[in-house]
Amino acid sequence: MNTINSIEKLLKICALAFSLLIIALISACSEDDPPLPDNVAAFESAALGISDTEDELTVKITASRAVNKDVPVTVSVSGEGVTYGVDFTTSPAAVSNVVSLTMANGTNEVSFTISKAEGILLDGDEKLTFMIASAASSVVVGEQAELVVTFAEILSAGATMEISGGGASYGNKVFIDLSANRQTAVNRAAWDLGFAMGDDFRVIVNSSTTMMARALDKNDLTTVTAADTVGFKNEMSVSAFNPDATDWIDDPSGDISKTAVAAISATATDNKVYIINRGSGVGTPAPARGWKKVRIVRNDEGGYTLQHADIASTTFSEIQISKDNAYQFKYIHFEDGAVNVEPAKARWDIAWTYFTNTLNNNGSIIPYAYQDIVLQNVSTVQTAKVLAAAVTYSEFAEGDLASLTFTGNQIGIGADWRRTSPSPAVVYEDRFYVIKDADGNYYKLKFNAITKDGVRGTPQVEFALVKKGS
Repeated sequence: MNTINSIEKLLKICALAFSLLIIALISACSEDDPPLPDNVAAFESAALGISDTEDELTVKITASRAVNKDVPVTVSVSGEGVTYGVDFTTSPAAVSNVVSLTMANGTNEVSFTISKAEGILLDGDEKLTFMIASAASSVVVGEQAELVVTFAEILSAGATMEISGGGASYGNKVFIDLSANRQTAVNRAAWDLGFAMGDDFRVIVNSSTTMMARALDKNDLTTVTAADTVGFKNEMSVSAFNPDATDWIDDPSGDISKTAVAAISATATDNKVYIINRGSGVGTPAPARGWKKVRIVRNDEGGYTLQHADIASTTFSEIQISKDNAYQFKYIHFEDGAVNVEPAKARWDIAWTYFTNTLNNNGSIIPYAYQDIVLQNVSTVQTAKVLAAAVTYSEFAEGDLASLTFTGNQIGIGADWRRTSPSPAVVYEDRFYVIKDADGNYYKLKFNAITKDGVRGTPQVEFALVKKGS
């Protein structure tokens, strides 16, 4: 009996000692782990303008990383030449000149909207000043805590901008207007097809989800069945490394005459049915977005009629798309209908995005998914590359413009600004770019970072006005 008691005591002592050892090891590991940097919240820019043609403006506050609980944020507002409730309002509404917001758990941004009063007449020199007054203790208010909003279109002299690309999942396509110092981030899976405005009757597929479109020799959607798509799953994908698939994506140059979907004919019977692989959405792993069959014809109002259905369906839905020449494209989502994606064509210069490009694979050109691609607005923008060996970014001035060769290619910048292999990804420091916008303004632009806290998807750019348009 005494022997049994002794053994039990010894086992208890050993168990206690083992528990203490585990606690010590955990503590030692915790002490060795570097502390996370401050989670800094700030406005996306220091100055914005609301033009005469705009009724409202959405303002974002972003944090360095996602918060792990709801974070209250307060923003004070003061006006010069305008009165709250008379000339403008905010949503959420301000109480005693303070807008109260909540950055939701799992997100890294929060926004509010400024709206002009209907029918208001302004001189253009009125302005609002917003200050991030407070945030919860888990978030630190950053240096860019003040935002000045002018009730007129601004001409930015330059800024440093952190692009809200969505982090490691590259979740957003971000449109940037340099002269307005403004970025517009849109979930890259929020749309399926873009319909050309102006004189063209062309349709683009969502290159930000690796979407593909393949024509069938049929023009009646109801007669198309799964039997018409045999083998498509293994062929219509960027992971198939299939040279034939370059015919099923839009040309990366942005040439509107080289889209996967042929020009929409005025003769309805000429317009074929297309099988659409919607590609992949946002996430890790990226979810498959499924397949559709579509047919597009012109409607009686001078726009488009989109017919779409699941592959096996014997019926289809229709969406009408009208023309609006202020835009380069208008967009639809198969389930949500018309959606807002890119700003008006004169309101953006470049876009950062995940993108379906092409790659030379041992002599074969194949579609290939690229991250961190910079596109340019092919309808209004020209770009040129400058090597720092010829002239540095800081020294580049108006007199250097004459020596540049500009391009309208959508991927004029493309992937040229960064190297991703071998890891880690880095910015090329031997080059920068000059951008001529729709108003004839020339900006020089360089990339300062491809990662933030070691993670891709939130790059940083710096730009400065070189020459003002006439």
